[in-house]
Amino acid sequence: MSSQAVPTLQQLAIRGLLKDEDLTLSLLDDLPIVLFPPLFEQAFINRQTKIVKTMVISWPFPCLPLGSLINYVEADNFQAVLDGMDWLINQTVWPRQCRLRVLNLHYIKHGFWERCVGTENGFPSQKKKPLEKDSTTEGKKQSLKVLAEYTLMFSTLKDYNSYFMQWLKLRKDTVPCYFFNLVPKKCQQSSCFLNYT
Repeated sequence: MSSQAVPTLQQLAIRGLLKDEDLTLSLLDDLPIVLFPPLFEQAFINRQTKIVKTMVISWPFPCLPLGSLINYVEADNFQAVLDGMDWLINQTVWPRQCRLRVLNLHYIKHGFWERCVGTENGFPSQKKKPLEKDSTTEGKKQSLKVLAEYTLMFSTLKDYNSYFMQWLKLRKDTVPCYFFNLVPKKCQQSSCFLNYT
């Protein structure tokens, strides 16, 4: 007998979706919101760039915590995230489902997805329930910002750092970036950010 764990229905659903990119792309508007984080995570790890870009465009949470996947960053999947952000920046009206406000490149250990996809700045908050809809902003163009950590940018992302900095520089009027160093946890939960201009 094998001691291998039996996959859950959610894991089987995600595997099935990742096998058929065209089907997945056509289903994103109707995809249950709870499948977005694990599907994005696996698509990013597998470097399925069409799915990654389209999921950024449809991201139903205020924060995309990409820093927790930093060990899987490659040129193509990182580019797909930035392409999705570019698509949103250039739209007057956003897709109805998209609530993305923050691309968080702060490294946080695994499990960050479960706790953080419903917060506005990438840190836990009691202000809003994660799945609560905001009818005043639904479908309207929203502002985007990037949170990044110096140590992450210059060590882990060293191969992509110059490209990313150039991307930020070209969009500094539309996408503010806040860099911060490693700071104590109590300071991380307040806004200890340096504005990149």
